[in-house]
Amino acid sequence: MESKIREVSPGIYQLYLPLPMRPSIVNVYLVRDKDEWALIDTGMHSDDSIATLKACLDEVGCPPSAIRKLICTHHHADHFGASRAHKELTGAEVYLNPLEVARVERMQSSTPMPESIAFFRSHGVPLPESGDGLPAPGRYFGTLYAPILPEHSLHDGESVYIGTRELQVVWTPGHTSGHCCFYFPQDKVFIVGDHLLPKITPHVGVYPGGPDNPLQDFLNSQVKVQKLDVQLVLPAHGAIFTDHRYRAQQIIQHHKYRLQEIQDAAKGRPRNAYEIASDVFDVPKDSPIFHFMAATFETLAHLHLLMYDGKVKRIEEENKVTFAAA
Repeated sequence: MESKIREVSPGIYQLYLPLPMRPSIVNVYLVRDKDEWALIDTGMHSDDSIATLKACLDEVGCPPSAIRKLICTHHHADHFGASRAHKELTGAEVYLNPLEVARVERMQSSTPMPESIAFFRSHGVPLPESGDGLPAPGRYFGTLYAPILPEHSLHDGESVYIGTRELQVVWTPGHTSGHCCFYFPQDKVFIVGDHLLPKITPHVGVYPGGPDNPLQDFLNSQVKVQKLDVQLVLPAHGAIFTDHRYRAQQIIQHHKYRLQEIQDAAKGRPRNAYEIASDVFDVPKDSPIFHFMAATFETLAHLHLLMYDGKVKRIEEENKVTFAAA
């Protein structure tokens, strides 16, 4: 059987935890200094994932009680979903950016919130009158998301120590409001969560109660991380890589191209975000509504950036929102 753990830098281990969806693996990281260990991200709360983690700990000789800190990049299920189980297993203290805490609570909701339904309809998402068919987060993820509220907050620029090894917190909003990456200055190693993936770009969308211009936040965060002196990049999905500046610039250029696509799609008659997303994103017609929603709200993030740049106009009439190229 192929090992699910490997040492990628002295005292830093990459673990491959299974996911019951695509992508099918999330990379989490185990960091050691002397007799103290920390786990960066948790995977989802599934029997397979927890069993894989325990096997990895056995393989490297890390007793669960040696893990003193659970440090998480953001609140999503594949990064924070098993935090309660891992807290119970290890007794470690949990760290998360405070902007993520409200989303942890929202992700456990078993019914769609009325304001969310109104928001989705206003942007053209075709929901039934009753709201049936909208996947409430708590029902969508079920037992795969079993988080615990953190004891400690992560703030931009602060340092957390694993033994004597310094971890610097780099706040990178965009994919989520409180997404954080972790930089080890002595090793020049950068754990990037979903912010800087080698082959795909993370979802960035506008949602009720969230930032109004998250794509601008995300692009600013791509510029920000280029200032760091990095030799090895450790992502949550995909292979490790070395040139973080090149990849950050690729991601910026991708979104510039997508912004132009969406601006072009907004020419002519005013159109809602769902209509524009249907033109720009290649979502199969038989996909679950969740996929159409993700495309719509990513389109909305691009439309909002274009709106703030004065390139499209937002038109609101009778609780319906459309956009037109300026």
